[in-house]
Amino acid sequence: MLTNYYSIICSGFCALIYINGVIFDVQLKKLILIRDQYTNKIIQERPRFIKQGQVAIARFELTQSDQTICMEPFKRFPQLAHFMLRDCGRVVVFGKVLKIIE
Repeated sequence: MLTNYYSIICSGFCALIYINGVIFDVQLKKLILIRDQYTNKIIQERPRFIKQGQVAIARFELTQSDQTICMEPFKRFPQLAHFMLRDCGRVVVFGKVLKIIE
């Protein structure tokens, strides 16, 4: 979910991911869809951007390919699936890992 942020977020957005006590640089590669926060229905597939208050499914990649992160999908191990994205010293996005693509 996108929290208090001064702009929209689109492909190419870079931020710091905080997950399981570690911090890495990531880049948004693809927005897959936007879902309604309460009904979980799909609002839009392949959106160009997301804005404050929207819930989205997106694909992020590490900016440095030689790094690895310990994480698990939420269904398999919820304790290792929560993350935050920070930009300019503020939490921009919080969410959970749905799928890991290698």
